[in-house]
Amino acid sequence: MIRRARGVALLTALLVVALAGALVAALLDDGGIALARTANVQRAAQADALATGLEDWAIQLLRRDLAVDDVDARGDLWAQPLPPTPVPGGRIGGRMRDLGGCFNLNNLAGPNGVDEVQLELFRRLLGALKLDPGIADAAADWVDADLMPGAIRGAEDANYLGLPRPYRAANARFADVSELRLVRGVDAAAWRALAPHVCALPERTRINPNTATASLLQALSPRLDGGGARRLFADGGARHRDFEAFRTALEQAGVFDPAEQAAVERLVVFSSPYFLAQAEVVLDGIPFSYTSVIERRDARRIAVVARGRGLP
Repeated sequence: MIRRARGVALLTALLVVALAGALVAALLDDGGIALARTANVQRAAQADALATGLEDWAIQLLRRDLAVDDVDARGDLWAQPLPPTPVPGGRIGGRMRDLGGCFNLNNLAGPNGVDEVQLELFRRLLGALKLDPGIADAAADWVDADLMPGAIRGAEDANYLGLPRPYRAANARFADVSELRLVRGVDAAAWRALAPHVCALPERTRINPNTATASLLQALSPRLDGGGARRLFADGGARHRDFEAFRTALEQAGVFDPAEQAAVERLVVFSSPYFLAQAEVVLDGIPFSYTSVIERRDARRIAVVARGRGLP
């Protein structure tokens, strides 16, 4: 009996020790998770603060650049990147992009339906990129208010509701350029090809030939081919002060048609109101990416109008 009692006592003691060990391990594990969560929150807050500081840097650059002149080109102050700079716990870098140098998808929405001029321009851009021009018709249906496809290759709810993961056409302006990935015909390869050339801005805008890509320059006129567009692009060094200078460049490229002058002139501008600031922060080896859309009307009216995480 005594031996049996001793055996029970020993077994009980072992169980207590094992339970205590499990409880200590659980407490240590919970404590480690809590510490990691706290560190993550602090790291994210630090990254957010650094990105906000980079917005201030971008705004000051845009203000200083405007004091020089009101022409925007890739050689301007705002276009000079901030190289990776050490900060406590890591580094930060940044750069800006002129959103006047891309095709604004929301230009497809005209005051009385689809803007046919912008639709044709988008088709030419798709052609220059060797993509299906039908994407332009589907994008136009995405922004127009009705539920009827506007062309044979257009797309409305009926085209999206039958998908494995169904959804509806927005029938409204693009809230973000990434929304284009939902449009019929835009697969992963098409999105990769289009992303450097398109944007989605809160109002209708014109194209800045000084910062536009060669493919977008080619889309400005049906007379422009790839070679003519590359001559206008000038390896990214174009700096046309006004339409007269741009017209001279078109003449030198051998593609200027006086009958097209008014149409092309309505498409372009040489000072841009919207810029994209991109911040890249690395803290404790963990990368954070931020984007900020900055609106610049004049030296006093410069403000952040949209923010996002991750590269556009």
